[in-house]
Amino acid sequence: MKRILTVLAALTLVLTPMMTIAEEDTIKIGVFEPITGSYAGGGAMELEGFQLANELYPEVLGKKIELVVSDSKSDKVEASMAAQSLVDKDVVAVLGSYSSGLSLAGADVFATSGMPALAATSTNPMLTMDNDWYARICFIDPFQGTMLARYSVEAEYKSIAIIMEIESEYAVGLVNYFEQELANHEGYTVTSKGNFVNSDQDFTTLLTDAMSKSPDVIFTSVGYAPSAALIIKQARELGFTGPIFGGDTLDAPELFEIAGEKVDGVIFTTFYDAAQPATDLTSQFLDAYREKHGKEPSATNAMCFDAYLTLHAAIEAAGSTDKTAIGECLIG
Repeated sequence: MKRILTVLAALTLVLTPMMTIAEEDTIKIGVFEPITGSYAGGGAMELEGFQLANELYPEVLGKKIELVVSDSKSDKVEASMAAQSLVDKDVVAVLGSYSSGLSLAGADVFATSGMPALAATSTNPMLTMDNDWYARICFIDPFQGTMLARYSVEAEYKSIAIIMEIESEYAVGLVNYFEQELANHEGYTVTSKGNFVNSDQDFTTLLTDAMSKSPDVIFTSVGYAPSAALIIKQARELGFTGPIFGGDTLDAPELFEIAGEKVDGVIFTTFYDAAQPATDLTSQFLDAYREKHGKEPSATNAMCFDAYLTLHAAIEAAGSTDKTAIGECLIG
């Protein structure tokens, strides 16, 4: 027994320096996402984009990049804890999260800890307001809410019924900006506004009330696509044949899986169009994603691929893993 213990001790002495060297040759980047819970589908799309980019661009500053995933469980309290766990794991920067509300829940943790964070799809303007540590690559809700309202005006959809997920900062904010812009145009009105929570499945009462006002359009503002898909499906089953609006969260596979052919006439904002690759890098992403997953990517997949490359470039520009230097290159 004594001999075995001596051998094990010797192995430990040999292996420990090697492990230290391995750790020094690795740069850890945090991935802050809802892997479980009601927003897990969105978290999965973001993770796919980050992981694909990591496979194609696995190194920076001559070191291997390791993605460290922390699950917010689609809950704001858990999100704060997940953010702190990434800080404790000594990552050099963070990517994510899906859902503006979850990103906001982690924002104070990252700012207090001096941790640079980069959101790919969190569109709520409050995320980066008075925060020198959180950046984003996507458009914000004042832009997409305004554009949806202007589209309504250009198409002469004068009466709009709104169905909104009341617990989602994203959904509430999008509606606010939509209404602010619509108020600038005489003759265009919100005929009704109904609220729901993420766990709701039956929207018959809200839709019946909305349709009783004979709206030209139903605008459904949701935190994630499944709720919108159910609203669309039930609206069509109740006989509504007009257009249905939505924000970027509708651009997800669940919209088509749940609503099927009933998505005809649905109009939503999104970040990019796969039919019109903007650059050679876009084409590289599309080819790689299709080969790996055997399906078409979502806009969220594309944005997260882009966010990874943006952070990669910031680390290169910083020339080090110093968090302050990376943050300055991300945010300026």
